[in-house]
Amino acid sequence: MGKLKMTTMRKYVLTILTFFCSLTLFAENKLAIINDPDGFTFVRSGQGKEFKVADTLFTEDFFYFQFIDNSDWAKVKAWKGRQIEGFIHKSRIQEVEKLDYKKQKELITKTLDRHRVLAENFQSAWKSKDSIAYRKTVRELEFHSDTKYDPILTIIPKYFCSTNDIEILQLFFATMWADKGSANEMPSFSIGDCFICNPNLVIEQLTKIKNIEQKKNIFDHIEWGLLNHFDVDENGKSENKEYDKLKAQLDKERKKASP
Repeated sequence: MGKLKMTTMRKYVLTILTFFCSLTLFAENKLAIINDPDGFTFVRSGQGKEFKVADTLFTEDFFYFQFIDNSDWAKVKAWKGRQIEGFIHKSRIQEVEKLDYKKQKELITKTLDRHRVLAENFQSAWKSKDSIAYRKTVRELEFHSDTKYDPILTIIPKYFCSTNDIEILQLFFATMWADKGSANEMPSFSIGDCFICNPNLVIEQLTKIKNIEQKKNIFDHIEWGLLNHFDVDENGKSENKEYDKLKAQLDKERKKASP
């Protein structure tokens, strides 16, 4: 064992990397994967093959892109443990939201399953007080969150609201519970948006959860997501009638779930 003290579980704060901060400056950016039979594509320093290769994107990498007027090239940003910026040809871009629902589900499922496993590994390392395993698992979990989990969370609400896919919703619940030590707010924003578009279906699936603490955890996520979606003041007051209706429905179900 190392000298790292783990007498209490720290709520690890996922690093908000420069990549995600930059997205606020490019709100129109879309999540994408590469579309290349070779399984990779070069990121170039300028708009053309004559520019040097700045980096490489592979099949499994998520990135964000922004089309450039009157150009066959797009500006891209990605994070793979380092900031990647440059240009790739438009023909090599596959926007995730334009995949068919089957392929979107495959991407979402793979990402959530992996994140749940990593979160469970982290929990096990903490409980065993194995400082080496703790350091390793927290690094893996944070890296996966930055590169895979956070990006896919931006896709889940639109996918769920279009498909009413309860399998994805249940998997999302399980992943949030496994990752309950996280201070990451993005799952709250994502599940909050799912609740806004179909509160009855979300509540129906919540009632199937037997673990009271898990249910409470998800209620908390949804509430935080609502507070951030609507114009709610610091006292929890809002002039938005939709928010008031959804919050009342949430509070009713939370009360029912209390032992």
